[in-house]
Amino acid sequence: MKFKIFKKLSYKVLPYVVIFAQKILFLTCKKVYKLPKCKPLPSPVICVCWHGQLLMIAYIYLKLKFSSNINVIVSEHTHGDMAITVVKRFNASFIRGSSRRGAIKALKNAMDALNRGENVGITPDGPIGPLYSISDGVTVLSQKYNTDIIALGWSASSYWQLGSWDEAKIPKPFSTIVFKASEPFSLKGLDKNEAKQKVKDMLMECME
Repeated sequence: MKFKIFKKLSYKVLPYVVIFAQKILFLTCKKVYKLPKCKPLPSPVICVCWHGQLLMIAYIYLKLKFSSNINVIVSEHTHGDMAITVVKRFNASFIRGSSRRGAIKALKNAMDALNRGENVGITPDGPIGPLYSISDGVTVLSQKYNTDIIALGWSASSYWQLGSWDEAKIPKPFSTIVFKASEPFSLKGLDKNEAKQKVKDMLMECME
């Protein structure tokens, strides 16, 4: 009983610990931005990042200064409940579902968002991997709606690495964080495997 209460409490507290850590790291670290040269950026657009890069990824998106809202696809798992608190901090909307649970509902709501001219955020290897895998959702959305994709990523000069499946990294205070966003790219005319490989290649470049 005590364990269940502690677990429930931790789910409520942990998002605010993450938010506090984000603020401290962002304020203490040196920031370098490598952003798309094309202006204006297309809208709507699909933004993708690896699951292990989520901690600091919002700071790249904010720097891009899109005029439209972003709808982040969040897992229906309890971890997704915690993520929503963090997502709301950046004034983003959320869509519940993933490739594992609620996939059809999530895809439909993402399509609705694109139809409204709003952006969609996806972690193609989330919520539980495999590491650096590309789910069908991002390629289906991009090709069906002829929507460009922008890959987001970051690297740090000094960091801690967690032992989680996504090999998540936490930049150390006073390190240098290089934030990267790719030029918008299309998957038009590519078959399923080619489309997935292109998304993966662009994401890997953003981690370098």
